[in-house]
Amino acid sequence: MGWNRRKRGNLHQVLAHRYVKITERAKVEAVSFSDFKKEHNLDQETIQQWVYDVRQWAVTERVYAPGCTEGLRVDIENITVTLLRRKQDLYRQHDSNQARQRKRKRMRELKKKLREKVVQYNTGVQEEQIDEELACSLTEGYTLPWERHANGNTFRLKRSVFEQVMLVRRLEEEQSILVREMSQHIMFLLKEVQEVEALRGQTLEGITTSNFGDLTEDAAHGLKSVLSRRWHFLQSQHKQAVHAYSGVAALECHDLQLQQDIEESDDNDYTSPESEEEDL
Repeated sequence: MGWNRRKRGNLHQVLAHRYVKITERAKVEAVSFSDFKKEHNLDQETIQQWVYDVRQWAVTERVYAPGCTEGLRVDIENITVTLLRRKQDLYRQHDSNQARQRKRKRMRELKKKLREKVVQYNTGVQEEQIDEELACSLTEGYTLPWERHANGNTFRLKRSVFEQVMLVRRLEEEQSILVREMSQHIMFLLKEVQEVEALRGQTLEGITTSNFGDLTEDAAHGLKSVLSRRWHFLQSQHKQAVHAYSGVAALECHDLQLQQDIEESDDNDYTSPESEEEDL
């Protein structure tokens, strides 16, 4: 219970921090992909076609005998692409030293597996063998023998484009999800404040008219005190969330729904318990 209360109390900080982090990562990846497209002279039509090609390749069913040349090629391609992606992300992401050590260990294991596959492949073919050192050291510009095409576009390049497109889309989708969660959080807190405020108003009215219902006078005053404390607590949470999310909404102009929810929430003018009691 205590952990849940702490989690709820810090939810606005968690969501805002996560959104800022995702937004920064999305910008970095977008710039990286833009540079990649310029480097390889890729237009939008080509990118769409390559994404389609990779998707078709992924859904095409293939059955390979264990250790056959085609199966080894697929294994080598998959391991190579995975290593290149992890190598790229190793320093781009803000991980702790311990996390990076785990990633390096996993990369060493994959490189060992890649070397084993390359040796196994070279043992079974006579021509166009893989350069073991260049392939296993992930030398830039080195392409596997079967990846070389007349137009110079390797399937590895297509997969790199596909993965970058999917990454940018995933980050954009995560941004949208976080915006929706922040909007829902603000409106949920606002609803709670309004519900407690309405109940507190009824209690104050009952005290004013000496209409205590099923309660004694002392119980009615006690309920008023509890509701006032609860009202202050919820209003404080709501204001903290509005403040945190206002900074987030200012980051991106497309977060219109979040900005609208914040403005709608700000438009609700609360009357403090003390001011109402003074009026009495």
